[in-house]
Formats: sequence, structure tokens, C-alpha cells
Amino acid sequence: MTAAASSVPSGGGDVGTWAEATPAEVRAAVAPESAVEFDRQWRAALARAADTYDLAVVHECLDAWRRVARVTTAAGGADGYRAMLATAASARAGEAATSPTASWREVRADLGL
Repeated sequence: MTAAASSVPSGGGDVGTWAEATPAEVRAAVAPESAVEFDRQWRAALARAADTYDLAVVHECLDAWRRVARVTTAAGGADGYRAMLATAASARAGEAATSPTASWREVRADLGL
């Protein structure tokens, strides 16, 4: 199984938080288009850390991307992540939800209430 397909970082990070995932594990888990952005931000953070002698920016960058890796994995991979982003964009744009809707009465009846 590849790192991208794994639900747990091989470095032993917790599946719920990816708290210990390495940069390589994070990059392997995100969608290819996200990996391009990860590379850009990671290199910028490393350059800034080299200039300032402060690793905080590197840790912040990695923590942010660990969250993306976690969500991507929870969404079922790159395709699920893209679908989730599309749904969120539709919601922000005020478009109707694509999921079926039911009245409160119908929901209660289905639940036997």
C-alpha cells in the first residue's frame, strides 16, 4: 500500500490528527494539485526559516498541511477531496445542495416518531 493510500502516516502519527506525519508523508497523502502548492509553501517556509533562524514558520506550514492530508485521507483520497471542495464552493456560491431534501415531517415519519 502506498503512503497516499494509507489512512495512517507510516511515521506513527495518529490517524485523527496526523500530528507526527513527516513532510514526505503529508505530500504523499494530498492531491497532486495540492502537492504543487505544498511544495511552493514548504520551500518558502524553509527559506524564511534559513533567513530568520526561526523554525516556527516551518512548523506552522507543516501543521496546516497535516490538516489537509488528514481531510484528504478522510475524504477517500484526491477524488473525494476534490468533490468536497466542489461542494463547499457551491455552498459558498449559494447554489442549492445536491443532496436530496426531505421535510421535517417526512424525516420524523421515517424515524417512526
